[in-house]
Amino acid sequence: MTKEENRKSSSSEPSVLDWVKSVLKFKPIPIPDPIETHEVLEEAEPGITSVVELEEPVEELSHLELQEVPEPKTAAPPRPKERWWSGRNLRLFGAVMLALFAQLALESKPENIIPAIIVYLLAGALAGWAVWVGDFKLVLPEDTSAGRDSGRVRLNFLLTGSVLTVLTFIASRVNEFTSLNLLLWAGALTSLLIAFWEGDPPFKGLWVGAKSVWQNRELKIRIQPWHLLVSASIALIVFFRFTRLEEVPYEMWSDHAEKLWDVMDVLDGKYSIFFPRNTGREALQFYMAAATAKFLGTGISFNTLKIGTILAGLLTLPYLYLFAKEYGGRYVGLAAMLFAGIAYWPNVISRIGLRFPLYPLFLAPAMYYLLRGLRLQKRNDFLLCGFAVGLGLHGYSPARVIPVAIMVGVLFYLIFAKSKVKRMNAFSWLIVTGVIALAVYTPLLGAVTDRMDIYLDRMVSRFTSTEMYPIPGPPLQVFLSNVWDGLKMFAWDDGEIWVISIPHRPALDWITGAFFHLGVVIVFVRLMRQRRWQDLFLLVSIPILMLPSTLALAFPGENPALNRASGAIVPVFTLVATSWVLVFRWMFNTFKPAVLRVMIIGVLVFLFGLSASINYQLVFEEYAVRHRQDTWNASEIGAVMRGFANTIGSYETARIVRKEHWVDTRLVRIHAGDPGMDYGVWPNELVTLPPQPDRPQMFILKADDEEGLRSLQEKYPQGILRYEKSEVNGRDFMLYYVFPDESIEIDPLLSEP
Repeated sequence: MTKEENRKSSSSEPSVLDWVKSVLKFKPIPIPDPIETHEVLEEAEPGITSVVELEEPVEELSHLELQEVPEPKTAAPPRPKERWWSGRNLRLFGAVMLALFAQLALESKPENIIPAIIVYLLAGALAGWAVWVGDFKLVLPEDTSAGRDSGRVRLNFLLTGSVLTVLTFIASRVNEFTSLNLLLWAGALTSLLIAFWEGDPPFKGLWVGAKSVWQNRELKIRIQPWHLLVSASIALIVFFRFTRLEEVPYEMWSDHAEKLWDVMDVLDGKYSIFFPRNTGREALQFYMAAATAKFLGTGISFNTLKIGTILAGLLTLPYLYLFAKEYGGRYVGLAAMLFAGIAYWPNVISRIGLRFPLYPLFLAPAMYYLLRGLRLQKRNDFLLCGFAVGLGLHGYSPARVIPVAIMVGVLFYLIFAKSKVKRMNAFSWLIVTGVIALAVYTPLLGAVTDRMDIYLDRMVSRFTSTEMYPIPGPPLQVFLSNVWDGLKMFAWDDGEIWVISIPHRPALDWITGAFFHLGVVIVFVRLMRQRRWQDLFLLVSIPILMLPSTLALAFPGENPALNRASGAIVPVFTLVATSWVLVFRWMFNTFKPAVLRVMIIGVLVFLFGLSASINYQLVFEEYAVRHRQDTWNASEIGAVMRGFANTIGSYETARIVRKEHWVDTRLVRIHAGDPGMDYGVWPNELVTLPPQPDRPQMFILKADDEEGLRSLQEKYPQGILRYEKSEVNGRDFMLYYVFPDESIEIDPLLSEP
């Protein structure tokens, strides 16, 4: 090749169309890296080193020169100054602007989906082009060790742990936590962890550290700007999660009644491992709620359920930070934690008071320890991963997909790893992870062995024809349609389950949604260029973790479900943070003048503040109002019943006349302060009620319950009817008073909520 041809070849740059065509053909154009290839990571972190690429390869000296004659160095020709409108400076900026515009259009006018998709494709093409030609570097931490696993196992502890695990299984068949099976379980876990732990047992290190702190009795605190930033972030997240706790959401529904009755069982000394009520539930939430009710004094209430699930959502965020940090450093970790902390989707599923946040709570540490263990080549991280997987199986049934995600991650690592030693290590560690997870899961496994039909009923009924026959279409076709609907929820439609979402709007606000999709493109192109298994795992984990929602083949209307897909919170917000930090770091490094940098920081703060404002509006205004409007006013009815019972009546003489598709009578009693009892009666059961010659009675009816009112008037013709106006439109109800002495007048305070 001539010098002229070489010059033309090196100066040519493919167009967007050329690059898109090459990607679609799975034969990407081999574009050389840009001239400026010196790259230093933002910070020095354990296991991450700065990456320096030289323009010329450095050859090793084969011998020492005896004469040291310095050769004149020729200065490199000055690089032409790039103008601000150059392609290098506009590609990524244009991608961000187009993505924000496209997502805003989708959210404000969903019917404009075709133009928005076209704009989104252009944004993705620009972002992919910027990554491909090296407008900025994407560096992942390298594996720090290639050594073979020592294979050391403490056989005496392994044997002890195995025997104790079997005994735990046998002792748990009674489906009750007892002193015996708890002791066996603790002994099994301790023995197995010691058996597989590399180095000194962890308990020894904790003891030595605690002893050293106590002996020195010195507490050194050094506050840096990073600490202030983290503290401010935590304060903001706590505000979003706990503010207006009693108001949002305002009302419970039947699922909460089932949960609170199980909590009452625990407080009454019935320590079940698996709770068969309401198609069966794992135990963890009920013990969390029982502890909250007992030690915080919240009693049998909605707040008791909310506090536990909100704390579960908060405890997820530190591990989300650590997981995202594995991909891009501490700023990516902090951004992931912040965006997830203020987002409408994680906030709502944490506030509802059901088991939903227990899925990401244990998924986040499991995925973090998987990535960290494979990077650092440490078996101990896999032990902690297995522990998190096993605990997740005691929480929320969609967590049963976590073992699948872990196995897929290890499979990708085995495919991409170039070292046979590393592949052997990873395979053996996966087995160890399974052993620990099984040991943690053992009590539940023992409890459900004879109840497997109840244990699996809810899951099996969603994707088979056991409850809905026939399945509405060919199973594969329905599944693919569900997957597509599930993946659309981030940008377009989060489904129609109104109790856990704002129906038919995106699961992400338009700012977060735009950066999520840019993150998908950025990580995908990095995968094509660098062939890193972590990138493939991050992308593929999203549909895997959404399987509890997308496998609803018999009930496709239940997909997408923000609760069953909540595990996807971990990779989704990692992608959001990755693109967010990379874009603004690139802008900060590209535009050098101080004025422009101040403007960039201002834009960053403005966009984040706008995202926070949008999410606040979604949770505390739109969701709160719609949820209260669409749920029955059990709290109002309960307040009326409590007023009657505390004045002239009693709880035993306050009845609710049941009607289909109306308020759950158990919730009314809970709000009235008399949980555990249910005095609801059907209209045809009124004739069987015992007479109350000495005590006033009150019957509560739905506003349009003509049958119930007619039955009451036939049995108690002397009764007095009062119409009660609700604070919520369409939620009025009637009060029918029956007095033994007609001279008694109704106290108007009885009807005040």
